[in-house]
Amino acid sequence: MQNRYLLASDVRDGETIFRNVCAGCHVRGGSVVLKGSKSLKLSDLEKRGISDVGSIVKIANEGIGFMKGYKNKLKDGEDKVLAQWIVENAENGWK
Repeated sequence: MQNRYLLASDVRDGETIFRNVCAGCHVRGGSVVLKGSKSLKLSDLEKRGISDVGSIVKIANEGIGFMKGYKNKLKDGEDKVLAQWIVENAENGWK
């Protein structure tokens, strides 16, 4: 029987999650690859009112616009880890 509790080592770090789930459309730096995709630059997130962790968590799970949700690809807690990583990188200018 599989243990239903995740160990800290079971949850991927934000950069790994981003690389595996998001980078296909949102390359490092917040730029976009596909037409119609939105930037993850802080100014763009702020303009759309989604520059906080809670908004990014919701979008990661449910999707927005052309972007589908990824709740089936994210383990428990990874949505928040990813959202925190995205907000932090956006605030730091995706350096």
